[in-house]
Amino acid sequence: MRRCIFTVCAVIGLGLVQHNAFAWGSAGHMVIAAEGFRQLSPELKAQVIDVLKGHPEFADWKKAYHPNPNLDLATYIVMRASNWPDEIRNSGDIYDHPNWHFVDYPIRPPAFTFEPDASPTNNVLYGIAQAEQALSDTNANPELRGAMLSYLVHLVGDMHQPLHCESLFNDTYPKGDRGGNDIYVNPTTAAQNRQQGVRLHGLWDGLLGSTADTQTQWKYAVKLDARFPRKALPELTQHTTPVDWSLESRELAIKVGYLDGKLQGSTSADAAPRLPENYTKTAKAVAERQAALAGYRLADEIEHYLKFSQPALLAAEYTNLAPASAVKHVIGTAEAANFYDETMTVTGKVVSVSVRPTITIISLDKPAPGNAFTAVIFDANTALFGDLSKLTNQNVELNGSISEYHKRPEMILETPNQIKVLPAK
Repeated sequence: MRRCIFTVCAVIGLGLVQHNAFAWGSAGHMVIAAEGFRQLSPELKAQVIDVLKGHPEFADWKKAYHPNPNLDLATYIVMRASNWPDEIRNSGDIYDHPNWHFVDYPIRPPAFTFEPDASPTNNVLYGIAQAEQALSDTNANPELRGAMLSYLVHLVGDMHQPLHCESLFNDTYPKGDRGGNDIYVNPTTAAQNRQQGVRLHGLWDGLLGSTADTQTQWKYAVKLDARFPRKALPELTQHTTPVDWSLESRELAIKVGYLDGKLQGSTSADAAPRLPENYTKTAKAVAERQAALAGYRLADEIEHYLKFSQPALLAAEYTNLAPASAVKHVIGTAEAANFYDETMTVTGKVVSVSVRPTITIISLDKPAPGNAFTAVIFDANTALFGDLSKLTNQNVELNGSISEYHKRPEMILETPNQIKVLPAK
């Protein structure tokens, strides 16, 4: 089961976001999962995969993998597992725990005196404790252990997103701002002149990337590991429990997220004030450090809590890397559904361009609603592309990450260099 970027953006745009709905986005969770998995010994990697074999989505993840010169099957599966708790959120799935994704520490300026969460048995700390318990029990139901390992990977990431560990209370938000979901800010400069604001929570969610492409996020994880070795992160020895980590995030939310209560925001996207200069740059630096901490702590959690009956090694199919020459990069629209969450070049003929107030939809090879492949451009980027109607009846190459929407493949276009018009045949 997948939740594509388009779905998330559409829900956010309609204002239907649940409290703290999508921590880090799927891209950020993949980064943290890859970081954590990289730290494990070969024996522990084998045990992780062995437990995930009991997961209800394991067969689908394995089937979706394509041979890669950089990313092996085992890592791919762990990265996919990192997003599953968000994919089933509010779906009615028996493993869905929508309130496990955050902890609501009330923060009240100017003193920000500590207050505990009102739901100690239904928050991210409780969820991690449940995952630890299941992974420690080798006699637990295999499907439960697989699901709880997926949750552990996800929730350790969740609690390192600072706005997942607070809710701001003040005169404007007497009932709390739901982790920044009810505060709108404008992240653009005056020169960019974008009028529409974004949710503060959503801004933080996107700081670790916007593409769900596993290869891209794997490379990002490698870079973050190199930039933040264990010895450069004293918090790893200073703060060793999930409670400690949640309080770290709470403090970062106060100081960086809300600028010690001085952040200017709005209850309306239309009236959102611009962020202070360098706010986003500073926030991204915090997010990357938090991701590094989360990766190491995830590895430590797995090493401490994942119990197994006997040691094992990964089968070759999980570790083999394909030669670069054997990897496919250019595909037709009919093949796109086989490459979800991968960056590819898709070729096809533009049969229609539909420009709407908030989104432009480009259909390839077949007209909607039976189109084989769709490219979408959101209003924030539309002006970059010029007159898109000129693409009609042109053969094109589209480059980007393929996602799934309503069981059909699509690609989000953010820059004009993702489109190449091919010579007429």
